[in-house]
Amino acid sequence: MSASDKPKPAASGTVHRPIGVFDSGVGGLTVLSALRQRLPSEDLVYLGDTARVPYGTRSPETVINYSQRVASRLVREDIKALVIACNTATAHALEALQEAGARIGLPVIGVIEPGVQAALTASRGGTVAVLGTEGTIRAGRYQQALERAGTASIGQACSLLVPLAEEGWTTGEVAEAVAERYLAPLQGQVDTAILGCTHFPLLREVIQAALPGVVLVDSAETTAEAVAEILAEQGLLQAPRAPAPTRFLVTDNLERFVTVGHRFLGHAPDPVTLVDLPDPEGAFAAP
Repeated sequence: MSASDKPKPAASGTVHRPIGVFDSGVGGLTVLSALRQRLPSEDLVYLGDTARVPYGTRSPETVINYSQRVASRLVREDIKALVIACNTATAHALEALQEAGARIGLPVIGVIEPGVQAALTASRGGTVAVLGTEGTIRAGRYQQALERAGTASIGQACSLLVPLAEEGWTTGEVAEAVAERYLAPLQGQVDTAILGCTHFPLLREVIQAALPGVVLVDSAETTAEAVAEILAEQGLLQAPRAPAPTRFLVTDNLERFVTVGHRFLGHAPDPVTLVDLPDPEGAFAAP
């Protein structure tokens, strides 16, 4: 590696800044949990855009606009990296956010590429299913990445699994029936399935029952690993220490976020602050 290829050392004080994580609501808490396990010394700040949830049924232009607002707000928290813990936002807004982040030296990481890499490793040479919201499947980013790697794919929107996860109906007859209705056509057609929505790990049991013998890939862990690698390359990893408590920001319905967040984290998110999303500023302002 030449001197010009080596990662630039982090600016003084940058290492101690938090990692920003965002999602349209609570689903990204599965990614947050994976980050906490992989990077126990890092401070984390999570923003759930609960005033505009869900992103999965919005147009690409709207998702980009919302994502720019969220990113701009998290930059005000003095973050050192931005993790898009939302499949739909990654599908539509990753490129725009990465371009903006590059202008201010902020690495931006999405969940799709790590999930694809995990699926390619897990697949036994068969077809890979992508399970997600309508917006994620319609965007086709998972499918395109898999097919560029020479792997056939099938996209399956499973939007009703999202409210089931949030209501805590992750097992039982209703969850089983919904999963079976969505996934029965995939039986015998795929050997691997990407849980392309951050809510779906909570329904892993019923999804697995509907797809017997299929390897399920959760991109949360591989996303956390990708974040760790990027921070290490850029000299941004925090030395071992006790981190500050994770902070949570929401744009609406704080009480519901706490209630549903408990189902995702196993404990109530705390502290939680209600914030607004003004027009994006600086690098994240729309051109």
